[in-house]
Amino acid sequence: MEANPAIASESHEEWIERAPRAVATLLVGKLSHEGNPGQLCRVRNISEHGMQIDTIASLLPGLRIAVELRGGALLHGAIAWTKAGRAGVRFDTPADVGAILGKPQPEAATLRPRSPRFAADIPARINSLGRSIDVVVADLSQGGACLKLQRTLRVDSEVILMIPGLPPRRCTARWSNEEYAGVAFHDPISYAELSAWLDSPAARG
Repeated sequence: MEANPAIASESHEEWIERAPRAVATLLVGKLSHEGNPGQLCRVRNISEHGMQIDTIASLLPGLRIAVELRGGALLHGAIAWTKAGRAGVRFDTPADVGAILGKPQPEAATLRPRSPRFAADIPARINSLGRSIDVVVADLSQGGACLKLQRTLRVDSEVILMIPGLPPRRCTARWSNEEYAGVAFHDPISYAELSAWLDSPAARG
């Protein structure tokens, strides 16, 4: 099927202007596509038909992508244009912007939306009560990590987590069993820091 010349020739500014119901926002999401299972992005504005994102990932027009937002909302579409670290995405099906940006429903009010997590499988270390323990970071987000280790951590205990390519981070253990433990960072990883770390396998050791 031949491309619509009007769509093919329009600039990204014109494409944005064609969506008068676009809502300005700044949501952090997990961008994935073939060849890249996880990179950070920011949703700068969104309408029922598409969104504009910021990302350092290399994207080309026509590439199919998925973006997972905080709380688990998943958006599918294709790249319409790219320019200087930004990209326009056309959704496969209209999105319910109100549901994506709205407040949690009463029955879900006690559930805290979780930031997108990124698979890591990275050897690391923690310092706990003066002891150095080898662990594997199974996955992490801006706010915490899941660690694989050979012992349990006392819930609410404080540890220092050392991940290759990232500064040491003070954490609190939130849960633990015989194989895994979840820790929350005292100071979240910044968007720029985590984005650069995900984009550079060499930095992860």
